Amino acid sequence: MQAHTQISSSGRTLLCVDFGTSAIKAGCISYNGVLQDFEYERLPQAKDADGFSAEVWTTRFSRLLGRMRLLDSVSAVIISGNGPTIVAVDNNGQALDPVMLWFDGHDRRIDGQPSFFLPKVAWFAGQHRDAFARTRWFLSCPEYISYCLSGVPTTITPSDEFVRYIWSGDGIEAYGLDQRTFPRYVRIGETIGRVTEAAARVFAIPTGVPVIAGGSDFLMSLIGTATVKPGRTCDRAGTSEGINYCSAGAVSDERLRCLPHAIDGMYNVAGILSSTGRIFEWFRDISGQHEVSYAEMLRSITELPQDRHIPWFFPTIRDGAAWEFSRGMFIELGAQHGTAEMGKAVVESIGFAVRASVEILEQAGCPISELRVSGGQAKNQQWNQMKADIIGKPVLVGQVADAEIMGNACAGLVGMGHFAGLVEAAEALYTVSARFEPDGPSHQRYSEDYARYCAAYETFRHALRDCFAL
Repeated sequence: MQAHTQISSSGRTLLCVDFGTSAIKAGCISYNGVLQDFEYERLPQAKDADGFSAEVWTTRFSRLLGRMRLLDSVSAVIISGNGPTIVAVDNNGQALDPVMLWFDGHDRRIDGQPSFFLPKVAWFAGQHRDAFARTRWFLSCPEYISYCLSGVPTTITPSDEFVRYIWSGDGIEAYGLDQRTFPRYVRIGETIGRVTEAAARVFAIPTGVPVIAGGSDFLMSLIGTATVKPGRTCDRAGTSEGINYCSAGAVSDERLRCLPHAIDGMYNVAGILSSTGRIFEWFRDISGQHEVSYAEMLRSITELPQDRHIPWFFPTIRDGAAWEFSRGMFIELGAQHGTAEMGKAVVESIGFAVRASVEILEQAGCPISELRVSGGQAKNQQWNQMKADIIGKPVLVGQVADAEIMGNACAGLVGMGHFAGLVEAAEALYTVSARFEPDGPSHQRYSEDYARYCAAYETFRHALRDCFAL
């Protein structure tokens, strides 16, 4: 392994790209973890999930790359992406619609089978028989983009232990599917292939550049925040959000999801908040603030007088899905309330969701000393401070806030032989650029508000349960 200082002045960069639910983010990152170039491309929001086409990804990706300045310096490409999202590809390498998006609810699950992906393939087989008959490969989101660049189909896994959550031979047989439509496995950091001449013409990445395996976005964010040792916690916020604790052992709690970590022998114990980012985007949409920056929206919220009456926002009244956005409601909303007051109610509900997840993790034996935040929300100072005040824990922001692309850089450097493994790469590249300490009086006020909020939430959910036959 080369020392970190020996690779910092190479002048070369890694093209690290993350395909999220709402946007594509791409950065050229130097070998010492400095973001040299960054571009962002919004994706259209699929109102009808069946109508989403993989062509949207490739078209927007090509457009994004056209704005990047440093593609000639790129020595490797690493892709991460949302999941479990599946693309069916035919013998000619063409994607077959529809893309099976992670949130579309389309699956046919067999009890006792742990795969997140096979239920979607089973649904596709039953609902789109003609397309299924023409399918040569099933690929996840990052695997599909890597395939478009290299022409090599693969399945990416962080470890052998994780295989059963993707697709195993036993799982494929249980679902009655064909093993030949599922590509060979590669590990994060393994070279998949090289950029083809055809791909270079479309994406303007130099021919022959290695394509190195990234992986699922949530795993890459753990690497990118150096949440690779027991006790460290990452708050990964996007369309959905996860409070991810690195544990030396498996944790069993029905309120949490426990999966193998990207690091062998470690586990990722997570509180999943399926709709926090979507709630904020929804409010931005209905309040007509499309052209208002996130910073400006948060500023108007945080500048409200402390004694201003704020309504409550409850994202759902469904049992068992306290923070999923479905059948939500405002309570105590009046004519005196405007977008700032309603926005504060929405934002506080998100902060309370994070606090609830932190509390559940700690109740399950996962003590949290600080949160390493990532994603678009991490770039907003007001929100970082507000989150620290609500949960009563320090909030840390890395040098590159979009931790998925930093995780991709770690994978690329491991694949190129600069580091022995992902832990070494993450420890070397991750640096803290800002730390937000909770303000004592603010935390006390939020704790009182949180207790009242939780009590009221439970009361209203119980009262309305029979009305809506939940």
